[in-house]
Amino acid sequence: MAPYGEEVPEPSYVQARNIREQTEVTTSQTDKDQVVKYDAIIELLLAAGYFRARIPALSPFDKVIGGLTWCITSSQVDIDVDLLFQENANIGLQIKLGEAIEKSLARMRCPHPLQSHQIRGLDYINIFPVIQWLVKKVMEVRKETGDLLRMISEWQFGRSYQLPTDEDLEERKPRATEYAKALGVRYKPMRKLRNTERNYKEEADRVQATLLEYGHKAYRTISEPPKEKKKKSTKHSQIAGKLTTMMGGTEQEEAPAEENQRDVDDRRFNRMLKDMTASSDVISDNKVLGLVGMESEYISQMESELGETSSAPRGASAQAFEESQHSKHLEHLENQIKALIAEIQGYKGPHSELVAQLQALEEQLAERDGRNQRIVEALEKYDAMITDENRDQIETLRSLVCLNEQLKKQETQFRESCKQQLTSLKAKIMELENMDPEENVTERDLMIRDTHTQDSKRLIEHKQALGKKMRDIAMVERMIDEIPSRSELQQYQLQFQELYGQVSSKLNETRKYYQNYNTLSSTMTYLEKEISLINSIHDIFQTAMKSKTNKAKFLEQLQGILASVNSNLSKTEQKLADEKLMLHELSNKHMVLIERERAYHKAAKEFELECTKNEQLMEKLQA
Repeated sequence: MAPYGEEVPEPSYVQARNIREQTEVTTSQTDKDQVVKYDAIIELLLAAGYFRARIPALSPFDKVIGGLTWCITSSQVDIDVDLLFQENANIGLQIKLGEAIEKSLARMRCPHPLQSHQIRGLDYINIFPVIQWLVKKVMEVRKETGDLLRMISEWQFGRSYQLPTDEDLEERKPRATEYAKALGVRYKPMRKLRNTERNYKEEADRVQATLLEYGHKAYRTISEPPKEKKKKSTKHSQIAGKLTTMMGGTEQEEAPAEENQRDVDDRRFNRMLKDMTASSDVISDNKVLGLVGMESEYISQMESELGETSSAPRGASAQAFEESQHSKHLEHLENQIKALIAEIQGYKGPHSELVAQLQALEEQLAERDGRNQRIVEALEKYDAMITDENRDQIETLRSLVCLNEQLKKQETQFRESCKQQLTSLKAKIMELENMDPEENVTERDLMIRDTHTQDSKRLIEHKQALGKKMRDIAMVERMIDEIPSRSELQQYQLQFQELYGQVSSKLNETRKYYQNYNTLSSTMTYLEKEISLINSIHDIFQTAMKSKTNKAKFLEQLQGILASVNSNLSKTEQKLADEKLMLHELSNKHMVLIERERAYHKAAKEFELECTKNEQLMEKLQA
């Protein structure tokens, strides 16, 4: 008994049971953790691009170790270690591969230590952080080399091939450059005003005066005029408002300052315009041609009138002359008005068409504005939906949508290019079909045709000779095949022996059946005779026992029956002895035949050996 107050120790078998239960619990928990880590490793490898981990036929060792090897090679780190991975490898190769992976991770400076026995034992808990670190390395390498590889591939593609869009661009480039040069010449800056007082002290005033000479106004603020401001609040205006509030001001405070600055700029422009006069030293050629075309008749008329006035008498009154000139001027102006009215009437048709086009464009603009507003509202809702949890998923979705749009665009471009190529090829086919083959025939073409016909004739002759030779070869081969070889003769012999054995076995079986049938039929006849004899004896027995004479006759009949039975028995025994003698003779003959067969096989084997020796000696003699 233990003293009072002390713990009584448990028996040894209880302690062992507790240890076993704890070990089982720990083992089951470890197995669950291993399964969880294995699933996480497979998901990481699939996300990184190692899709062989999805094959169900592979073992877990091949999936995990193959993923490790793939990650190490894809990280593009110079480790100077041969990583030869083979599926369904033996134990020796698995040990070598585990040691190679351990050395590679050590040279890559992996922060998570991993031993060879852990790799071979599939310790997923320790392998998981290594896989995680390697997958991060692979993704970093892809980000670094992805753009470079794409640029190199595009450059290599551009060296040898050219897209239809590039060909179209090259075709349109000369026309576009000429058009751009023409636009530069047509819309070059034209001076409209000239500054008479060049006494501005500030450089900004001198710059603005020069710009005003060419019809440009440079405001000191970048905001829009009050009349052109939109009342709608867009995403950009909200962002601008947030920025202004973060910088310490508000939109309401900055708006009056911008308006005041614009008023100051307008007053400065008006002051500068007062100091300028219209530039008359440079007139465009188009204006000169227009003036000459419009006033040519009027100039010729004035020349004739001046000639008349110069030849008129001195006594004519100046007032009458002025009235006549005024009336002619009015007539000339009326003619101009009529011409302008006719020109306006001519412009009414194009003006109505342009107004209709303008209305259609305004409707399209309103529709697009509404669509743009819906898109802006959808983008605002989309921005409100973005959180830190789903940001990565939304970015992935956005990239996929962009990729889809690019693919659709490329598909449309590819279809257009295919259509263009199809039309061009059809046009070429039509040209070739319409072309006369005898138009551009040269001496060289005729010579080529003659050589072609001669070569084709020679080819036909050679083909005929080759066909004849092949027929002769086939005939000889058939004749050779008709002669059986030694192996075929042996096969025929074996087959004949098997067939003879089957026939003999079938014949023996049939003979046994016949003998059995004959024996049974003779037994049945004997039994029938015995039954009939016994029945007759039974029938006569009662009548024979009534008198002594009948009884004597009955005994004599029985003795006769007994004598016939004994004679039949002796005949049967003699027949049995004859059959046994015949069996003995046949067995002796069979033994003799077996001995002869053995001697035959022995002689045939010796003959084959001698034949092989003969062939070897002949080969040596020929060598």
